[in-house]
Amino acid sequence: MRTLRLLLLLCLVPALAGAVDEAEFARRRRALMEQIPDGIVLLRSSSAMTWEASSFRQDPAFYYFTGLANAHQAILAIDGGAKETWLFAGPAPESTLFVPDLRGLESIFVAPGAESEHALGLEHVVPWDELTGVVGSRRTQDGKVALYVDSGGFASALSLGGNTPKGVPPVEPSWAVWRKVVHDLWPDAEIKDATPILDSVRAVKSPAEIALLKNAADVTLPAFWSAVAAIRTGRRQRAVEAAVVSACVEAGAEGPSFWPWIRSGPSAGPASLFEALADYHNLDRAMMGGELVRVDLGCELRLYKADYGRTIPVSGRFDEGQREVLELLVGAYRAGVAQMRPGANQAGVFRATAACVIERRGRLKTPLAREAAATVDERTAFFLHGIGLDLIEASPPVFRAGNVICYEPRLTARDQSFFVEDTFLITASGAERISPELPYTAEGLEKEIARRRRK
Repeated sequence: MRTLRLLLLLCLVPALAGAVDEAEFARRRRALMEQIPDGIVLLRSSSAMTWEASSFRQDPAFYYFTGLANAHQAILAIDGGAKETWLFAGPAPESTLFVPDLRGLESIFVAPGAESEHALGLEHVVPWDELTGVVGSRRTQDGKVALYVDSGGFASALSLGGNTPKGVPPVEPSWAVWRKVVHDLWPDAEIKDATPILDSVRAVKSPAEIALLKNAADVTLPAFWSAVAAIRTGRRQRAVEAAVVSACVEAGAEGPSFWPWIRSGPSAGPASLFEALADYHNLDRAMMGGELVRVDLGCELRLYKADYGRTIPVSGRFDEGQREVLELLVGAYRAGVAQMRPGANQAGVFRATAACVIERRGRLKTPLAREAAATVDERTAFFLHGIGLDLIEASPPVFRAGNVICYEPRLTARDQSFFVEDTFLITASGAERISPELPYTAEGLEKEIARRRRK
């Protein structure tokens, strides 16, 4: 059934572009206005084109409220007090290497005026040189109006620290530069962090978004099994990453949701898991027999992301200790998933996962499993995150029906790291896994690995 669903999806991929309609974008803007009666949210479009990227990537918050996937040189102002939205649109460059030909929601440069206002369902689409005048006028009318700007969300947590010396204005990331620009333009205004409010509005997914997330998860399945089939003793992680990217594209996706995490042996451990993001070689290494590989990946479809994975033995088989650790992890994982329901939170999920590990600690037989269990106590925090237009969105403080979350606990012993991850939709009565069915047990994984490698 899942295979049939995937084949049907691949036939329908070109028709999915209109899955989120103008009325939904308007509902999103109204929901944000209700959260900011005292101010204006100012969001910038992305404007960076690079040789290295597979394609242009729009700022997720800007896209969420406009539907403009390609717009450059644009600033969105959502005014909670006046209950209206302004799009300040920059002109196309007079001299450019390309002549923009895309129209409508695909436009690179949005034309100011009534035609764009009607097409986008916005009250105002004006030249962006009017930004300071419009905001200044609103502040003259209401001297207490606050200005809300984004603070980067989870991406800001990946910063390695200040990017300039003390006293020197930021030059990156873009959200920090934009915050500085807004402060300099209106130095006496109250500048507030929009991120918690944006997270709240975006946390509950609409039926259209849920369908897109399910579709993204489905087209990821061939990429997952391509990775599993490519893992071999002596092969480099980079070769497996390439197989994932190719499979995403062949399945009809735009590409990967994020560069695939194919992390083997010690590179999958907590000390180096994120270090790869700062390394030119992505901590590439040859995979060795006896090691485990974290296969953590997703494909992107219509800007929505997928993210799930499993732990795969390089040799195709787990040893006795590895089997017991994996069994321990899966049992604890399922205990955590069982706590997912409206009104619950991630702390409850973590407590249930940890409690299962602790309860089984005295019955473990292998040194490896006992060592892995010893790293967990009642306060252990695992990793759970939202997903949507951003790969990693904030974990909802309290789960609500319509939240879509990924849970990815990990156990580590010596140089071996064990991981499992699926994507779940919080429903009225619990949680529904929306990522495809994959084996959890050592036996199930080994059987499927052998079958895939015989092809």
